[in-house]
Amino acid sequence: MLRWLFDTDSDQTPVNPALFLATPGSYFAGTEISGTDLHQALAYLAEHNLIEHIDTDPATVAITPQGTRCALAGGSVQDHVNQPRPGTTYNTYLPNAKGVIIGEQQNFTQNNTDGVDPTLFVQLAGYVGQVSPILGLSDEDRVELERVAQDLHDEATSGTPEPGRLRQFANQLKEMLLAGATTMAATQGIQMAEQALAALMQ
Repeated sequence: MLRWLFDTDSDQTPVNPALFLATPGSYFAGTEISGTDLHQALAYLAEHNLIEHIDTDPATVAITPQGTRCALAGGSVQDHVNQPRPGTTYNTYLPNAKGVIIGEQQNFTQNNTDGVDPTLFVQLAGYVGQVSPILGLSDEDRVELERVAQDLHDEATSGTPEPGRLRQFANQLKEMLLAGATTMAATQGIQMAEQALAALMQ
C-alpha cells in the first residue's frame, strides 16, 4: 500500500485509497485485499506518521516525508517502524501541523527521557483540533472538545507528561467522539485515542 501511494502520490497529492483495491498489487499471498484490510493498513500507516488523512469527500490520504523515506529505503514498513531508538528518548514529529492545537508551527519536535512516549497523544490532540469543525457537533460540544484536546496537547508536550493526565484527557476525547459524532473523521479519532491509551499500558 505504501509503495503504491509513493508511486501514485510522489508529489504528496491526496489520493483516494480505495483506488488501491483496483490495482494488480492489491493482493497478499494470493488473496484479494478487502476493504477492512485496507482500513486497518491505513490506520497503521497513519499511526506511524507514514501517511496523512485528508478530510475530503471521498476521504483521501497523502504520503508524508517519513513515508517517502520508508518507501525509498526498500525494506518493509515493519523494518522502518521497528528501527532501534537510543535509550528512552522519544522524538515527536508532526509535519505541517496546523489548526487549533498546534497553531501555525510547521514542525513540532519534543525530546522526553521520562519513559512515557507522548507521540500518539500529541497526534491525537492535533488531529481532533483539525477535524473538530467537520464533526457535526453543536458549537458548545465543539468548543469543549477543542478545550480537552488543547489540555491533552499541553500535557503531552510538557517536559514531564503525567500518564494519569494523558489517560484522563484521551478518555474524555474518546467519550466525546463516541457520544457526539458518527463521521469517518470521528471514527479515526476514536481509533487514535484507543491506540494512544493502549500504548500507555505497555
